[in-house]
Amino acid sequence: MSQGSPGDWAPLDPTPGSPAPPNPFVHELHLSRLQRVKFCLLGALLAPIRVLLAFIVLFLLWPFAWLQVAGLTEEQLQEPITGWRKTVCHNGVLGLSRLLFFLLGFLRIRVRGQRASRLQAPVLVAAPHSTFFDPIVLLPCDLPKVVSRAENLSVPVIGVVAAGIKGPGWEPSDSLCPFWTPALLRFNQAILVSRHDPASRRRVVEEVRRRATSGGKWPQVLFFPEGTCSNKKALLKFKPGAFIAGVPVQPVLIQYPNSLDTTSWAWRGPGVLKVLWLTASQPCSIVDVEFLPVYHPSLEESRNPTLYANNVQRVMAQALGIPATECEFVGSLPVIVVGRLKVALEPRLWELGKVLRKAGLSPGCVDTGAEPGRSRMISQEEFARQLQLSDPQTVAGAFSYFQQDAQGLVDFRDVALALAALDGGRSLDELTRLAFELFAEEQVEGPGRLLYRDGFSTILHLLLGSPRPAAATLHAELCQAGPHQGLSLCQFQDFSLHDPLHGKLFSTYLRPSPKPQASTPGGRMALANGTVPVPKQKGD
Repeated sequence: MSQGSPGDWAPLDPTPGSPAPPNPFVHELHLSRLQRVKFCLLGALLAPIRVLLAFIVLFLLWPFAWLQVAGLTEEQLQEPITGWRKTVCHNGVLGLSRLLFFLLGFLRIRVRGQRASRLQAPVLVAAPHSTFFDPIVLLPCDLPKVVSRAENLSVPVIGVVAAGIKGPGWEPSDSLCPFWTPALLRFNQAILVSRHDPASRRRVVEEVRRRATSGGKWPQVLFFPEGTCSNKKALLKFKPGAFIAGVPVQPVLIQYPNSLDTTSWAWRGPGVLKVLWLTASQPCSIVDVEFLPVYHPSLEESRNPTLYANNVQRVMAQALGIPATECEFVGSLPVIVVGRLKVALEPRLWELGKVLRKAGLSPGCVDTGAEPGRSRMISQEEFARQLQLSDPQTVAGAFSYFQQDAQGLVDFRDVALALAALDGGRSLDELTRLAFELFAEEQVEGPGRLLYRDGFSTILHLLLGSPRPAAATLHAELCQAGPHQGLSLCQFQDFSLHDPLHGKLFSTYLRPSPKPQASTPGGRMALANGTVPVPKQKGD
């Protein structure tokens, strides 16, 4: 069932005549003058009424949710609820949920295909995940179970709504939060995961496997395997959580075939309040939910959740007619794929530059004095003295951009390289040579110095925002052509300066043209020193 490698997707494709696929993390909404007038009128008349009535319905869901779990112990909630509680409360919540979305303007939900039974497909995977309106897919799926943060159980409804507007970096089901209060999570018997408990994810995996292999005893479990929202123009990399049990899954496609896309809530684009207001101002919004045939994993896929996830992603991408990519969120930053390397859409180095400029610091005026090849760990206080920073908030913000060890110290070589990159006074040849000198190590046998995996990963993480595991994998590939487990200065500069694709990546991120038309891979205007204005975070 292979549909091609998602890793082939590259935002910086130098091949002439081969247009790069759209960036999945950016949504641009362009309104004509007539559309602006229409939204001003309907936004003032229709949207307030719709939003108010929707919140009233949201609160009316509470009695049904409370009634289903009232008097039940935690042990009883470990088994599926049956009887009158299931019949009355389930139908009540289902009907009111449909009314809620109807009031927000979703007058039609068009369903294609046939939903499989819980025996045929214990797990449902929905994509593309593009908006906080996507929980509407729960309605034609008959309210399947979801996965949510355990912290949401202790957050009141207003707090839950606020949790849904904090922006990028949320878990897949965090986008369900605006519509699922703590009582509704208990009603749903959601699988809860805590971000602060490392053992929590292991228990979640075990619980998903227990429910998925219950032989139809439990209702289906729904996942948004992308883990975050995109602009619907490409599928993000699927996380393996939905596929760990190795059971058949049914792919579910969510599409909004409206003339104007007001629903997309991407990393860069309209904020949650604007998305909510514009969508509620539309006379009618349509949702298409399509159930694809059940995907039965092969023996190899059932043993390898990552392979299983990748193959299902390709099948869904082919059905949607969009690319399947390996773009994803790593921490709080979106990561795109360029050739064989993953890089941050906007590296944290650019944010550091903004912090330092705001503090009135010129990176070129700092005498770093880092010793080549030798690690020197410094504390936050020494960091402040070295950079001549006095404001505690600025110091803490700048210090947080560097990886800290168990004692809260950072390697001063990291600071030196970051300041050199932000200075803009060095050529790319000088900057890459400095990076090599700072992190290269003496060979165990033989003369000369080599850049090993850890140093290579640190350089790419600092300059390009590459996840360290991805950089380590690329380092291993580059070393296969040579006799050593490290890169010489010549090999490193061949990669960073002369490689047709990665060389362009380094020059774009670190030395963009000062001309007005110059931009970063994400399409943002870049300053002469390689920094760009940091976009406003989600949460208007």
